[in-house]
Amino acid sequence: MSKTVGLLLILFSVIPSFDVAAEEDDWQLRKNENGIKVYTRKKADAGIYMYKVVTHISVKPETVYRQVVDFNENLKHMELVDSLRFLDHQKDKRYTNYMHFNMPWPVKNREMVMDMQVTKDQKGIYLESNDLPEYLSRNSEIVLIEDFQEKWTIKEGVSPDESRIIVIGWVDPGGSIPLWVVNMFSAQTPFRFISGIIEEVRKDL
Repeated sequence: MSKTVGLLLILFSVIPSFDVAAEEDDWQLRKNENGIKVYTRKKADAGIYMYKVVTHISVKPETVYRQVVDFNENLKHMELVDSLRFLDHQKDKRYTNYMHFNMPWPVKNREMVMDMQVTKDQKGIYLESNDLPEYLSRNSEIVLIEDFQEKWTIKEGVSPDESRIIVIGWVDPGGSIPLWVVNMFSAQTPFRFISGIIEEVRKDL
């Protein structure tokens, strides 16, 4: 793997929405493959791009949700994550995980604590994930990711046995990685993770 490719892969998914129509003018379609559409737009207060993923699958929303919170199974779809540690899991309420990212030399490794809050109602299942930088002590050898958010909306589609999935988020890996490198893969990395989730769900059909 080249250094450049390694740098691009920092944009990961962990993985996590606003139920916004995909056709909004300020969202630009960047990828449309295998029934998964990925849009991006510039984050208002920063130079990084936000991403929005829209897709559907013929299973119940609860089935999709159970796969999303199967963090051990999903680890193989998280680029560069070589360590995942559970910190606080409260089933169907909150999931807090530590994630370590093994970056290619000479880029410093990254780490992050991701906190996912779960909300359910008659309309759907909602997951909101944020970083918790205060959870960790500072380490000069590792860059702490401090700007991450991801929101999932998982709702019934045209029938109770179909799920419509919308994911909106962003991640700034921090450190010295140029913004143009981060933004180059702002569509590809979430696409890979959502594709992995769909793949795992279909294995059990």
